[in-house]
Formats: sequence, structure tokens, C-alpha cells
Amino acid sequence: MAKTLKFDRETLKKLTDPLLADEEKAEKFLTNYKRLRRMFEFLGGHPKSLEYRERFAALTEIYCTYLHRKREFEEIEEIETYAKKYFPRTLEIIQQMIDVGKIQQLFPAITLDEKYLDKLKQVYPHPNERVYNMIFDLRRFIYVEKSRTPYLETIGERVNTILREIKERKIKVEEAYQKLIQIIMEVNEIQKRREELTGRELSILLPLEKVVGKSQQLVDSVKSLVKELEKDGMFFQGWNQKTETIKKVGQKIRAFLRKQKLTYEEREQLYNEIMENLIKVG
Repeated sequence: MAKTLKFDRETLKKLTDPLLADEEKAEKFLTNYKRLRRMFEFLGGHPKSLEYRERFAALTEIYCTYLHRKREFEEIEEIETYAKKYFPRTLEIIQQMIDVGKIQQLFPAITLDEKYLDKLKQVYPHPNERVYNMIFDLRRFIYVEKSRTPYLETIGERVNTILREIKERKIKVEEAYQKLIQIIMEVNEIQKRREELTGRELSILLPLEKVVGKSQQLVDSVKSLVKELEKDGMFFQGWNQKTETIKKVGQKIRAFLRKQKLTYEEREQLYNEIMENLIKVG
């Protein structure tokens, strides 16, 4: 049996767009699909399973398309690993009937770099599709990078807000698109700055710049602060697990923030965000 797809690109898009926009609806679909997969595996060669083979394959095609479009690559790999052990009959059907590679061709993933926006326009001419790709490409990027770049988490929160506003129809596609363009540009700028600044420096600098603005003087001040903390032996291996050291680093951060033109509320918010970043970076 030749592998193929039961649905064309437009149909797969229409079927998965609502799942991308509504996480509650998506969760219900995934739960029901996985329950059906277990039942299908249990039935094995029973005539009933053969009768519904085509329908199950169609649902699996939607399932794979949703995971790919949401950039849940680990889940897709699960089909090849976890399913081999627990759902061999189901996996056999997928391998025989569904061209997963074709799904990837229909909805190509684009690397998030300085050329991302140009490539996105070429591959996805419709703004609606661009918006969903941008949301899930950003979420994927932040998920992969968050262990070494915790300061990206605030960007992730903004992306999630945009997705929620789309679902609740509080924002139009074009407005969402413009906001996401701005976020993509910010991420690209952070990537460039990582070539010149350390994770610790960015953990302090980026939150500050959001409040007081950018300046070379601020960059130099933050670099000096980090050098001073390193010279004082604060950033040894595992410092972020020592209560006393965290307290000492916090005192230095507070002293630094008091030199900036900030309100009390701004200073406290920045202190908490910077310390959270530094503790995660280590």
C-alpha cells in the first residue's frame, strides 16, 4: 500500500487551525485520539479495527499535522519510539498509510534567524498562516533556549498573550502579525547581542533596558557590575544553590539599582526579575 495523505493542504489547515487557536479544544482532541489509539491497539486484527482503519488513519493524519504545526517535535518522535514499544500495530498502520514527510513538506518549519521574516513571507503568503507559524516557532525557540536564556521567558508570556487574544477575538490578525514581527526582531537582536554579552550580563541588562531605555553607559555599567561580582568570587559553581551567596549577590543588585532613576515599584520589580534570571543562568 503506497503512503499518501487523505487530505489536501487546505483541508489539513482548516482542520488544525481551530486546534492551534484553542488549547482547550486541542487538549480534548489529543486526549480522545490517544484513547482511541489504545482501543485500536487492543482490538488488533479484530474485524472492527479493520473496518475503522481508514478513519483512524485520517484522524492520525490530523494529529500529526497538528503536532508538526505546533512544533511539538518530541511528540512526533514519540510516534516512532514510544509507539514501537506499546502500539506496534498502530505504528504499522501509520507507516503503511500516512506520509508524515509530506506533512512536513506542506507545512515547512523555518529556522528563527535574521532571515526568518523574509522566508516566512515566501513560504506562507497568507498573514493568518504566518501568525500561527510565528507563535509556535517563537514558543519552540523559547522552550529550547530557556535553560540558558531565562530572560526570554517574558517574551514567551507576550506570545502566549497574543495567542489568547486571537482565541478571544480581542485582536485582529494584522495587529497580531505586527506585534509578532516586533517580537521576532527583538529575539534576533538578543541573539546578536549574545555574541558580545554573557548570559549574566543580559540577565541584568535586558530587564533594565525595558524600563530606562538603551545606552552604552548602561551596558558598560552592567559589565562592570558583573566583573565586580566575578572578582569577588560570587559566581562560583553552584552559587545559585547557596542562600548566603544569593543574598550577597542580591545586595549588590539592589545597590546597583538604587543608582538608577527608578521608582520604588520599578526597583522592586526589576530586582525580582533580575535575581530570577541570574539564579536560573547560574
